[in-house]
Amino acid sequence: MFNPPPPKGGYSEELQAPHVGLAYLAAVLEEHGHKVWVVDSHPLGLEGLNILPLLVRKLKPNLVGITSTTLTINQALKAASLVKGVDPDILVVMGGPHVTFLDLETLASSNAVDAVVRGEGEETLIDLVEKVEAEGNFEGVEGLTYRDEEGKIKREGDRPLIEDLDSLPFPSYRHLPLSAYRSFGLKPPSLPIVTSRGCPFRCSFCVSWKIYRGRWRQRSAKNVVDELEHHVEEYRVTDFSFVDDIFTLNRKRVKEICKEIRERGLEITWGCSARVDTVDEELLKTMKRAGCHTVYFGVEARSQRTLNAMRKGFVPEKVEEVFKLCRKLGINTVASAILFWPTETRKEVKETIRFVKSLEADIAQFCIATPFPGTDLYQEMEQVGLIKEKDWSKYDIVTPVFETSQFNSKYMVRLWKKAYLTFYLRPSYVAKQLAKRSLPLFKAMLHMVKRALYYRLKLPCPEASLRMMVAELSLKEVLP
Repeated sequence: MFNPPPPKGGYSEELQAPHVGLAYLAAVLEEHGHKVWVVDSHPLGLEGLNILPLLVRKLKPNLVGITSTTLTINQALKAASLVKGVDPDILVVMGGPHVTFLDLETLASSNAVDAVVRGEGEETLIDLVEKVEAEGNFEGVEGLTYRDEEGKIKREGDRPLIEDLDSLPFPSYRHLPLSAYRSFGLKPPSLPIVTSRGCPFRCSFCVSWKIYRGRWRQRSAKNVVDELEHHVEEYRVTDFSFVDDIFTLNRKRVKEICKEIRERGLEITWGCSARVDTVDEELLKTMKRAGCHTVYFGVEARSQRTLNAMRKGFVPEKVEEVFKLCRKLGINTVASAILFWPTETRKEVKETIRFVKSLEADIAQFCIATPFPGTDLYQEMEQVGLIKEKDWSKYDIVTPVFETSQFNSKYMVRLWKKAYLTFYLRPSYVAKQLAKRSLPLFKAMLHMVKRALYYRLKLPCPEASLRMMVAELSLKEVLP
């Protein structure tokens, strides 16, 4: 299985974490007795594509699975062609959010892709592999879109969601080069943990609730902490990230997880994502006692009109209340905002930037509104002709792909850069972070400033010269 690299120079090059989706698929395949290799080329940059043919020649796989986001779909298609160039008989299967919604377009655009797995991949992939081993066709494999022997594209029905998430094996990270990852300049990053799937909220910019059909399913507290304990023993990791769309939806379950962590004496730290309307002082205190150090919040906008257009379902006053509470309790915060919503005014965008500064968050993430395929935002903008860019490599949340009467591309990029620099270079902010004496936070702060400056001055990334060293390391860890 292969995770293609992001486009060279992309902002997300520096936001790296072990690919939990591939780790789950590897674990499921191994549980069913299959030999698996995983190559996550995110730490390698474009060098990951260069080593793919070498790996295919050496490993001689029957099937190559390639995952892809919208940002990496071009590299994913190139990877598929590279695999077929080595051996046309290898079955190439794609999965991920982008091809889930553009499955027909993906197969029509590349003869190198034989099939697309839509949505949750574990059960569909096992069903597919068993069909391959039996030398049968793909007819009846739910969740699969494929090209049949006559070259016709066929689409099977959707596969039901996995109801019992506890039944899945723990993701297998032993295939991944854990020592090669870095995030916000920190190395290594936290190990990701998925404790639930889906989200009941229906934000118009989000594709996740579409993939999971508006449902939220949870793992039991015991199963989650069993996984934490396993990873501590197996990988000697003590810092984790709960990467659920919304970790704190079920407060009772969060408290049970925290209780399990403490009762087992697990000396770990962790961060998570939450909505401001799903936490309170009691819950945050419980989380901190169990090792929580950071909470990521989607602040999105200051304007209630814009929040309503996004279908966020909360008010700015609640955001202020929760950030103040986190400061009181000593919990680090990440504030993520979406700038240049299609219906926003310039005044409202500037209000959002000022609002994020007023929250005194430890880390700020400013995104340029991006209409990803599958989202309601994409459909709405496509219908009125606002989308100007269909080069998917530009869909990196910091490159404008549309324009409105209020914002052209140059204006958006200029204000986005200014938002980052004016947030991180405030004397009061720098002094506060120095006073905390938190080395990871300080490194993250310096990294964000550095990246903003490189974008502003259009300088090359200084880490690029290290790519070959990382690639060599990864090859040693991947090859048997």
